[in-house]
Amino acid sequence: MPGAGSTPPSAPPPRASHTAHVLSPEEDLNAAISRDLRTKMELVRELGRGAPDLTNELCQAALSEADGRISEALAILRSAQSRLETESDELVRRRLAELGERRVSLERTGARIAVGDDLRRAHEALDAGERDDAIRNVIDTERRMAQFESDWRGLQGLLAQVEGLRSEASELGIPLGEITGEVEAIRDRLREPNLTEEVLDAVAQDAAQTLMLLHEAIPSALTEELARAETTIDRYPDDHAPSAVAKRLHLEATRHLKKGRLPEAVRSVQELRRELAELEVAAAASPATSAPSAEATAQETEDEMLDRLLKKARSLASRVRTLPPDSDIAHDAAVQIREATDLLRARQLKEADLTLSRLMRMLAAVPTRSA
Repeated sequence: MPGAGSTPPSAPPPRASHTAHVLSPEEDLNAAISRDLRTKMELVRELGRGAPDLTNELCQAALSEADGRISEALAILRSAQSRLETESDELVRRRLAELGERRVSLERTGARIAVGDDLRRAHEALDAGERDDAIRNVIDTERRMAQFESDWRGLQGLLAQVEGLRSEASELGIPLGEITGEVEAIRDRLREPNLTEEVLDAVAQDAAQTLMLLHEAIPSALTEELARAETTIDRYPDDHAPSAVAKRLHLEATRHLKKGRLPEAVRSVQELRRELAELEVAAAASPATSAPSAEATAQETEDEMLDRLLKKARSLASRVRTLPPDSDIAHDAAVQIREATDLLRARQLKEADLTLSRLMRMLAAVPTRSA
């Protein structure tokens, strides 16, 4: 017996209550198939609509395995594996057919996108059983195609603006110089047999540059023509009925030009040309009704002209105050009044008279507000 006060021997360490579960070969196979299915399902989901979903099968297999029905779980996973392969192949073939149709549709509009090699490689990978490579190829090609289609639509809209402005400028006889050559060069590049995204982007930049050149050339030419037309129109008195349409068109064209609405400005100038030509024909046929010569105003002294223009400016200013305060017409009218006032102070009477006449035509097109 141990002596008094001696320390009792320590108890042996307790044994583990359970040992780690070692997967059987069948369980290990189930786990491997399940991981593979999840990985492939994630990939095929990137195809979007129509992608097969194995969530139910994976859940059923997990429940069967938890209940100890290992063979049943394996059978479920094998069936899911077969379904995924079959439906994935069918989906990829449908998508390849759709991509081919989209390619043909683009070619009908003049765009020959360089995706032929990509589609061929996807078909070859699918036929060789390299399903994952085929799926990735289809996903990449669909993304490229979608971006190309979007860029192509944008370019077509840009070119439509260019062609529209160029055509209208040509009808007006506005010299475009090298701009016409730039447009033809753009069209030639778009006829290339295999358009890439890089080529399309470069063409879009060239088209945007050409559109900018048109937006610089056309307003300058229209401004000069409107100034000449204004001189002609101002020869007619305010109550001259035959010139009313020409005055309105001149006002519209000027407004469109200030707002940057070039197609509308061009059309107004075309109509204005026709109206002025008709006025000239009418004047030649009936000299008595033609615009008055400068003889009547030649007798007016500078002081008399200044006094007349000041009265005219005050009258127009009163009319401007009746306009809706926040409207564009009120803003434009106020600018014209300030410009005319500055010209009167500087005794630039002819320029002030033109400005006030322009303002009078603008206000004549605006209905008077009732009190």
